[in-house]
Amino acid sequence: MLTSYERLKALIFDVDGTLYEQGPVRRTMVYRILRAHLTSPARGLLTLWTLRAYRQAQEVLRGLPPGSGDLAGAQLELASRRTGVSVQRIAFLVAHWMEQEPLPLLASSMRKGTLELLGEAKKRGLRLAAWSDYPAERKLAAMGIGGFFDVVVAAQDPEVQRFKPDPRGLETALQRLALQKNEVLYVGDRPDVDGAAASRAGIRHIIMSRGQNFTRLLGVVAKS
Repeated sequence: MLTSYERLKALIFDVDGTLYEQGPVRRTMVYRILRAHLTSPARGLLTLWTLRAYRQAQEVLRGLPPGSGDLAGAQLELASRRTGVSVQRIAFLVAHWMEQEPLPLLASSMRKGTLELLGEAKKRGLRLAAWSDYPAERKLAAMGIGGFFDVVVAAQDPEVQRFKPDPRGLETALQRLALQKNEVLYVGDRPDVDGAAASRAGIRHIIMSRGQNFTRLLGVVAKS
């Protein structure tokens, strides 16, 4: 619940599902994967199954205790154990179908009002950060908004190595911004992940629902 804006100095955003809508992107990627394997549909289905197992591995690893080691490697290893597909093959599929191929789709799937919000925030002197469970720099660049962000934090960063709802990444973003908890607002799309992380960090937050635009948040920035 937002009650005051006088001390607001920065906005920290989740990326996937918050700055852009994931549904249209994922549906298009399913179609593209199947189309790319018309001559070997079984391989296409295996690719989809493997990528799904990789995403599910992330959900399992959300409860990973601190100090558990290489987060990216752990996700690949878990997906490999669940599918029988080699770590090397899964890494290739993730790099191609999850990290590279979706990039041209992101700009057209941005949440309505994103550019206006980021522009107004910068106009008013607010700093901007992104915190994601996956590396986000290329996604932000693909949406044409990378230049707005002062700080970008990913779960795989050496000083983080934890998925949400662990607040370590959010705390890292706060440290890089050199701001206090009551000076920032976090914006995410999952109450169980983003909301829980912000609550654990003691940081104000807004959870965006599917299809919701940034009008309300633009009002918050205008009052800051």
